[in-house]
Amino acid sequence: MSTKPIHLEDGGELRVLRIAHASLTPALRQRERAFARLYPEVRFELITTSSWREAEVEVQAVPDDLFPVTKVHPRFSKHIQLFVYDPKPVIKVLRRLRPNVVELNHEPYSIACAEILTLCSRHAPDAAIVLQACQNIYKNYPPPFNWLERRAMRRANAAHVCSESVREVLFAKGFAKPVALIPFGVDLSAFSPAPRNGVRRALTIGFVGRMLAGKGLNILADALGQLASEEWNLLLVGDGPERAGFEKALADRGLLSRARFTGAISYDQVPKLYREIDVLVMPTETTEKIREQFGRVLVEAMASGVPVVGSTCGAIPEVIEAAGLVFPERDANALAAAIKQMLKDAALRERLSQQGQARARKNYSWEVVATKTYDFFEQVLKGNATRDANARASKTLQFNRSATA
Repeated sequence: MSTKPIHLEDGGELRVLRIAHASLTPALRQRERAFARLYPEVRFELITTSSWREAEVEVQAVPDDLFPVTKVHPRFSKHIQLFVYDPKPVIKVLRRLRPNVVELNHEPYSIACAEILTLCSRHAPDAAIVLQACQNIYKNYPPPFNWLERRAMRRANAAHVCSESVREVLFAKGFAKPVALIPFGVDLSAFSPAPRNGVRRALTIGFVGRMLAGKGLNILADALGQLASEEWNLLLVGDGPERAGFEKALADRGLLSRARFTGAISYDQVPKLYREIDVLVMPTETTEKIREQFGRVLVEAMASGVPVVGSTCGAIPEVIEAAGLVFPERDANALAAAIKQMLKDAALRERLSQQGQARARKNYSWEVVATKTYDFFEQVLKGNATRDANARASKTLQFNRSATA
């Protein structure tokens, strides 16, 4: 961890403005809160939307006890790539704070990114712009989005990404600025193992996330059909357009009575539900719109002591490494075998539980994320961040421009 404050050329304090549309509540802004706790000498502020639909739940923004939060009304659209912020509050913050760093959690081709870059050029022209990108699908966008993307890549000083597949796309797009790998994190105080009271006769298989096409629910239904003779229950946390089809698939196999659906719930209710899960499954499959960018539920499960099974889609193997079982995406037979292995082998579950907890502590705590973020800001401001190491690393990656997700 950096122990010395960043010294600016003008001798002043470091002023960081983060703009993130979904950092609405303390539970959803753990990244920012960890940064503020670890680096109180930094003058840190957040701009977020006044409300947003997050994981099928409408969430209203609230203040924070660690730093100022400016709530800005989103205009014209509720689509993440198409909306804009009401510019007046943003301008007010830029003029008052005079940030050294603007950390922008919007994709380079988005309308909001273009808006913020325009406002910064007029009201904070000396700020270093650091993009937080998550897009891991190579796409050639039509005008005006391709113009906006090229402009953002020219203006940004650096970027940080949640996984190697995102870094691949930035490099393939010609981004020649520093790129750091800074993953999503997990609140270890909220997501933690719970004591198991006695031995449960039937273990619980869990799925946590939005029920969308490409999330592999059809593969999961096929795999569970092969395990009908085994004893297990199923807990599904979340909602979405694929729920009805999945319920029917379970019913057709005579398995619906074993499943419990929570529906859409607020994020602060999620940690306790991991304590009811014995094995988490993430069967995402690559589609034209889906390629797993990170898999936040994996690190939440690992921190909660829940062993995980994930597909080979996107960043899933990168996040799991040796702390879980990985199966070839779309392979229901392999998924069934992995789940059965977990159900039958208590020693395996315990070993992966311990390895998952250790991996979450070492790599994915919000404190680790905050430290990486601060160090990267320091490198960018000092001009020490280079692309060379990233470029060398990227040559070893198997980037497929035809990959979709």
